[in-house]
Amino acid sequence: MQTVTSSKAFVAGQAVRAAAPAPRASRAAVVVRASGEESRRAVLGGMLAGVAALAASPAQALDLIDDRKARSAGFDIIYEARDLDLPQATRDGMSQIRADVAAAKARIAESEKRIDSELEGYISKAYWTQGRNELRRQIGTLRFDINALADGLPKAAKKEALAARADFLAAVEKLDYALVKKNGSDAAKALAETKATLDAVIAKLA
Repeated sequence: MQTVTSSKAFVAGQAVRAAAPAPRASRAAVVVRASGEESRRAVLGGMLAGVAALAASPAQALDLIDDRKARSAGFDIIYEARDLDLPQATRDGMSQIRADVAAAKARIAESEKRIDSELEGYISKAYWTQGRNELRRQIGTLRFDINALADGLPKAAKKEALAARADFLAAVEKLDYALVKKNGSDAAKALAETKATLDAVIAKLA
Protein backbone atom coordinates (compact mmCIF):
# COMPACT_ATOMS: atom_id res chain seq x y z
CA MET A 1 0.00 0.00 0.00
CA GLN A 2 1.43 3.34 -1.05
CA THR A 3 1.48 6.24 1.46
CA VAL A 4 0.28 9.55 0.07
CA THR A 5 2.71 12.30 1.02
CA SER A 6 1.13 15.07 -0.99
CA SER A 7 -1.37 17.54 0.42
CA LYS A 8 -3.78 16.35 -2.28
CA ALA A 9 -5.90 13.15 -2.10
CA PHE A 10 -7.44 11.34 -5.00
CA VAL A 11 -11.08 10.48 -4.72
CA ALA A 12 -12.82 8.83 -7.64
CA GLY A 13 -9.95 9.74 -9.88
CA GLN A 14 -10.05 13.39 -9.01
CA ALA A 15 -7.63 15.37 -6.93
CA VAL A 16 -9.08 16.78 -3.74
CA ARG A 17 -7.23 19.62 -1.83
CA ALA A 18 -6.85 18.97 1.88
CA ALA A 19 -8.69 21.41 4.16
CA ALA A 20 -6.56 24.34 5.37
CA PRO A 21 -5.74 24.24 9.09
CA ALA A 22 -7.91 26.50 11.27
CA PRO A 23 -6.16 29.78 12.33
CA ARG A 24 -5.03 29.94 15.93
CA ALA A 25 -5.07 33.02 18.17
CA SER A 26 -1.69 34.64 18.65
CA ARG A 27 -0.31 33.97 22.12
CA ALA A 28 1.84 37.10 21.89
CA ALA A 29 -1.20 39.29 21.22
CA VAL A 30 -3.04 37.82 24.20
CA VAL A 31 -0.07 38.41 26.46
CA VAL A 32 0.34 42.02 25.30
CA ARG A 33 -3.32 42.77 25.86
CA ALA A 34 -3.15 41.32 29.33
CA SER A 35 0.01 43.25 30.14
CA GLY A 36 -1.53 46.55 28.92
CA GLU A 37 -4.63 45.99 31.00
CA GLU A 38 -2.54 45.31 34.12
CA SER A 39 -0.49 48.49 33.52
CA ARG A 40 -3.61 50.64 33.27
CA ARG A 41 -4.94 49.15 36.46
CA ALA A 42 -1.63 49.83 38.24
CA VAL A 43 -1.56 53.47 37.07
CA LEU A 44 -5.15 54.07 38.13
CA GLY A 45 -4.47 52.44 41.47
CA GLY A 46 -1.42 54.67 42.07
CA MET A 47 -3.37 57.81 41.18
CA LEU A 48 -6.20 56.92 43.53
CA ALA A 49 -3.75 56.18 46.32
CA GLY A 50 -2.03 59.57 45.79
CA VAL A 51 -5.32 61.43 45.87
CA ALA A 52 -6.30 59.65 49.06
CA ALA A 53 -2.96 60.52 50.69
CA LEU A 54 -3.30 64.21 49.78
CA ALA A 55 -6.83 64.32 51.10
CA ALA A 56 -5.75 62.74 54.38
CA SER A 57 -2.69 65.02 54.94
CA PRO A 58 -3.21 67.92 57.37
CA ALA A 59 -3.28 71.49 56.04
CA GLN A 60 0.04 73.35 56.22
CA ALA A 61 0.10 76.63 58.13
CA LEU A 62 1.27 79.71 56.20
CA ASP A 63 4.31 81.55 57.57
CA LEU A 64 3.82 85.27 56.92
CA ILE A 65 6.94 87.46 57.05
CA ASP A 66 6.81 91.24 57.21
CA ASP A 67 9.66 92.49 54.98
CA ARG A 68 8.65 96.14 54.92
CA LYS A 69 11.53 97.17 57.19
CA ALA A 70 14.08 95.27 55.08
CA ARG A 71 12.72 96.77 51.89
CA SER A 72 12.91 100.28 53.30
CA ALA A 73 16.60 99.64 54.09
CA GLY A 74 17.41 98.81 50.46
CA PHE A 75 16.48 95.15 50.11
CA ASP A 76 15.10 95.76 46.60
CA ILE A 77 18.24 97.43 45.28
CA ILE A 78 19.26 94.25 43.43
CA TYR A 79 15.97 94.41 41.50
CA GLU A 80 16.40 98.12 40.85
CA ALA A 81 19.77 97.34 39.25
CA ARG A 82 17.96 95.20 36.67
CA ASP A 83 15.13 97.63 35.99
CA LEU A 84 15.93 99.40 32.72
CA ASP A 85 13.15 101.92 33.31
CA LEU A 86 15.03 103.47 36.25
CA PRO A 87 17.74 106.15 35.90
CA GLN A 88 21.29 104.84 35.72
CA ALA A 89 22.25 106.58 38.99
CA THR A 90 19.49 104.69 40.81
CA ARG A 91 20.45 101.38 39.20
CA ASP A 92 24.08 101.89 40.30
CA GLY A 93 23.04 102.68 43.88
CA MET A 94 24.46 106.21 43.70
CA SER A 95 21.31 108.19 44.33
CA GLN A 96 20.49 106.13 47.44
CA ILE A 97 23.75 106.95 49.24
CA ARG A 98 23.60 110.61 48.20
CA ALA A 99 20.22 110.91 49.88
CA ASP A 100 21.44 109.28 53.12
CA VAL A 101 24.35 111.19 54.67
CA ALA A 102 24.36 108.99 57.76
CA ALA A 103 24.76 105.86 55.63
CA ALA A 104 27.66 107.44 53.71
CA LYS A 105 29.43 108.38 56.96
CA ALA A 106 28.87 104.89 58.36
CA ARG A 107 30.36 103.30 55.24
CA ILE A 108 33.41 105.61 55.37
CA ALA A 109 33.92 104.67 59.03
CA GLU A 110 33.74 100.98 58.16
CA SER A 111 36.29 101.37 55.37
CA GLU A 112 38.63 103.31 57.67
CA LYS A 113 38.33 100.55 60.27
CA ARG A 114 39.27 97.85 57.77
CA ILE A 115 42.19 99.81 56.37
CA ASP A 116 43.52 100.47 59.88
CA SER A 117 43.04 96.94 61.22
CA GLU A 118 43.47 94.49 58.35
CA LEU A 119 46.01 95.83 55.88
CA GLU A 120 48.89 95.91 58.36
CA GLY A 121 48.41 92.21 59.10
CA TYR A 122 48.40 91.31 55.42
CA ILE A 123 51.62 93.25 54.84
CA SER A 124 53.41 91.74 57.84
CA LYS A 125 52.47 88.21 56.68
CA ALA A 126 53.32 88.96 53.03
CA TYR A 127 49.73 88.24 51.96
CA TRP A 128 50.10 90.55 48.98
CA THR A 129 47.04 89.46 47.02
CA GLN A 130 44.71 89.60 50.01
CA GLY A 131 46.04 93.00 51.01
CA ARG A 132 45.66 94.43 47.51
CA ASN A 133 42.13 93.07 47.17
CA GLU A 134 41.07 94.49 50.53
CA LEU A 135 42.53 97.90 49.71
CA ARG A 136 40.75 98.04 46.35
CA ARG A 137 37.44 96.95 47.86
CA GLN A 138 37.51 99.83 50.32
CA ILE A 139 38.67 102.43 47.81
CA GLY A 140 35.84 101.41 45.49
CA THR A 141 33.28 102.88 47.91
CA LEU A 142 35.47 105.52 49.55
CA ARG A 143 35.93 107.47 46.32
CA PHE A 144 32.19 107.83 45.87
CA ASP A 145 31.29 108.35 49.54
CA ILE A 146 33.84 111.15 49.99
CA ASN A 147 32.44 112.91 46.91
CA ALA A 148 28.86 112.41 48.15
CA LEU A 149 29.63 114.10 51.48
CA ALA A 150 31.77 116.82 49.89
CA ASP A 151 28.89 117.81 47.62
CA GLY A 152 26.90 118.84 50.67
CA LEU A 153 29.58 121.22 51.99
CA PRO A 154 29.93 124.94 51.29
CA LYS A 155 32.10 125.81 48.32
CA ALA A 156 35.30 126.61 50.27
CA ALA A 157 34.96 123.56 52.55
CA LYS A 158 34.25 121.34 49.56
CA LYS A 159 37.42 122.54 47.84
CA GLU A 160 39.51 121.69 50.92
CA ALA A 161 37.88 118.27 51.25
CA LEU A 162 38.54 117.39 47.62
CA ALA A 163 42.17 118.53 47.94
CA ALA A 164 42.59 116.24 50.95
CA ARG A 165 40.91 113.48 48.95
CA ALA A 166 43.50 113.88 46.18
CA ASP A 167 46.35 113.48 48.71
CA PHE A 168 44.65 110.37 50.10
CA LEU A 169 44.25 108.76 46.68
CA ALA A 170 47.90 109.51 45.84
CA ALA A 171 48.95 107.65 49.00
CA VAL A 172 46.65 104.77 48.05
CA GLU A 173 48.33 104.51 44.65
CA LYS A 174 51.72 104.20 46.34
CA LEU A 175 50.41 101.50 48.67
CA ASP A 176 48.81 99.55 45.85
CA TYR A 177 52.02 99.68 43.81
CA ALA A 178 54.08 98.47 46.78
CA LEU A 179 51.67 95.55 47.25
CA VAL A 180 51.92 94.66 43.58
CA LYS A 181 55.72 94.73 43.81
CA LYS A 182 55.60 92.74 47.09
CA ASN A 183 57.81 95.30 48.82
CA GLY A 184 57.12 95.11 52.54
CA SER A 185 59.04 98.21 53.64
CA ASP A 186 57.53 100.45 50.97
CA ALA A 187 54.08 99.04 51.68
CA ALA A 188 54.40 99.79 55.40
CA LYS A 189 55.42 103.39 54.70
CA ALA A 190 52.62 103.86 52.17
CA LEU A 191 50.11 102.38 54.59
CA ALA A 192 51.07 104.89 57.28
CA GLU A 193 50.66 107.71 54.76
CA THR A 194 47.33 106.30 53.62
CA LYS A 195 45.98 106.23 57.18
CA ALA A 196 47.13 109.79 57.88
CA THR A 197 45.66 111.25 54.69
CA LEU A 198 42.36 109.40 55.21
CA ASP A 199 42.11 110.88 58.70
CA ALA A 200 42.66 114.32 57.15
CA VAL A 201 39.85 113.73 54.66
CA ILE A 202 37.43 112.60 57.36
CA ALA A 203 38.28 115.69 59.40
CA LYS A 204 37.43 117.90 56.42
CA LEU A 205 34.10 116.15 55.92
CA ALA A 206 33.01 116.45 59.57
